[in-house]
Amino acid sequence: PHMGWNQVKQTAPHPLFAGIPNDENFYFVHSYYPVPDDIETVLGTTEYGTQFCSVLAVGSLVATQFHPEKSGPMGLRMYRNFLDMAGVRN
Repeated sequence: PHMGWNQVKQTAPHPLFAGIPNDENFYFVHSYYPVPDDIETVLGTTEYGTQFCSVLAVGSLVATQFHPEKSGPMGLRMYRNFLDMAGVRN
């Protein structure tokens, strides 16, 4: 199991990462990871015994392997970016 803080290396620019530095730490809790068929969908990778996809996007779908809600200010920023992408404004 992978539990705790780990870095996400951004592999492609995307609005989800607006204002989030490369190699920022996010909180992970998982035992499995995805292996996308299309490497072009990978937006971020993480190293934990092996390098794996930790962020991906396909069209309007975005997914993270980590938990933004447990990832402090940068996780909240990621949620703000997601809402901005969806056109939601305060």
